[in-house]
Amino acid sequence: MEESRHDIDTEKKRVAVYLCGCKGEISDHIDLESIARQLEDDPDIEMVSIHEALCSREGQKFLKEEYSTKAFERAAVGACSPNIQGLIVSRSLEEQGLNRYLFEQINIREQCAWSHRDKSDATEKGRRLMKGAIARVKELVPLEDIEVSILPSALVIGGGVTGMQAALDIAGQGFRVHLVERSDELGGRAYKLSMTFPTHNCGICCMQYCKECVFTPKVEDVHQDDNIEIMLRSEVVDITGGFGNRHVKVDTPDGEREFDVGTIIVATGSKTFDPLRIPELRYENPDVITAVELEQLIVEQRNKSGWLKRPSDEKIPKTVNFIQCVGSRDKVKGNLHCSLVCCTYAIGQAREIKKILPEADVYIHYIDLRGPYRGFEEFYDQAKEEGIQFVRGRVSEVVEDRGDLFVRALDTDSDTLLSIPSDLVVLAVGQEPSDGSDAISKMLHIQTDIDRFMKDINPMFPSEFRRGVYVAGTAQGPKGIRYSIEDAKAAAASAIELMMKGRAPFPRIVAFVDEERCRGCGRCEEACEYGAIRLEEDPEKRVKISRVDEIVCEGCGACATVCCTKAITINNFKREQVEAQIRAMLEEVDADG
Repeated sequence: MEESRHDIDTEKKRVAVYLCGCKGEISDHIDLESIARQLEDDPDIEMVSIHEALCSREGQKFLKEEYSTKAFERAAVGACSPNIQGLIVSRSLEEQGLNRYLFEQINIREQCAWSHRDKSDATEKGRRLMKGAIARVKELVPLEDIEVSILPSALVIGGGVTGMQAALDIAGQGFRVHLVERSDELGGRAYKLSMTFPTHNCGICCMQYCKECVFTPKVEDVHQDDNIEIMLRSEVVDITGGFGNRHVKVDTPDGEREFDVGTIIVATGSKTFDPLRIPELRYENPDVITAVELEQLIVEQRNKSGWLKRPSDEKIPKTVNFIQCVGSRDKVKGNLHCSLVCCTYAIGQAREIKKILPEADVYIHYIDLRGPYRGFEEFYDQAKEEGIQFVRGRVSEVVEDRGDLFVRALDTDSDTLLSIPSDLVVLAVGQEPSDGSDAISKMLHIQTDIDRFMKDINPMFPSEFRRGVYVAGTAQGPKGIRYSIEDAKAAAASAIELMMKGRAPFPRIVAFVDEERCRGCGRCEEACEYGAIRLEEDPEKRVKISRVDEIVCEGCGACATVCCTKAITINNFKREQVEAQIRAMLEEVDADG
């Protein structure tokens, strides 16, 4: 009778070791054969194999065949990033039956091959890291995923075009949507625009209200959808719970509303930079306006006189100066990032002014022009042909002299200092995170970039990485209307898929409590920013003991660091498991070194 794989030497930790050459990215810089020979001496290692690309189709096939034919229960892999290709590698073995918690991959590409010029140094470091990985994987224990139930309802934070599109898509699949908007109307900044430049794949003239565009979600559709509850002049004040079941509190004009949702779309948008933060641009002058204010001026006057009149005295301006990058690409008084849409939008407005006032002199002052969308070069060339004058160089100030305005700038192409009289100055203000977005990111534990916009997790990662929370539109950073709507559709599709399944696996890398050692001091509860730990009375022992809500826990380990009795730790990150890894890496280091 054939012996089953689990009957073979049950006392021995059967570990398979795989080294990836990464098509030369690793093997050209590390002597993998040398590492393999030295690792084979470990009696617990079943085999050591080298493959050119474990994440490739051939590599996955190789791993599956290895598991089906070799008697091993654990795997240690030396390759590239465990958070990207590592998911592909581990999944190949999981599909064949390997417990996912008995797998360890360490990064010998970025941490060794790419960070050490000397091949021998890279090889030695790679060997030590692999020994640590093997020692750790021997101490790991098999676990099972947590099955999470997903509630069939969604919260959409933000009622601009991104939030409206996401709400319509989710509601269209029969799910309940709670749409929360801080202002008194839906549509956001996009609904205040009358023109965008250029419009791709549209087939109709773009010189119209953007809210009338066939590609823009309609406020009327949102209001008429019975599956969407709209809360205007409202603000999310608290979100608790975890993946698949979050409790939301919203402050509304009619009092506090509470409800539970399974998924959340964050579409908080962006706001425009306040030019008063740069006093030398004289924004307090009525004839110094922002691009959005120019937009509203054009809309108001288009149907009245057909002309453009400046705000101070309603005279028709003869000279108009656009100043780009106001609040953008300015580390002293503004933000470091480029706001993407300002150059394209300013050129469009300048062309509209030339259309209304053919005799006007129109200048655009720029550092360099950035048009990330197709058609920008043709759009720019058309503007020059129509008489728009482009001046490269940052504007130093706007000067007021006896009621007149002068724009002082350096023309870097001719190395000339300019002082241009101006009847109207238009500030192309950039975008920055909207008010209240910091509070939302903290509630949902969403990381932010250096520019304070929210980070969204790569959609290629498994759904459990996002925990049912999706960031879309300009909440992620500056972008155009079309791309914000595409973001909304992608986020909504992911949320719909999750809610349709109704359940999702959740990694059991979470905190657990040794109740015999817990003394109920509450330090772990204080340290947990996710609200996953609570002190509860044990009716039998009549003492307080910490209890962990596994679905809310994110496995960060903050609780373990403050526990004075070492009663709380993270699954598969026990002290003995981490110590084994460290000791294996350092065991051959000279005591004096």
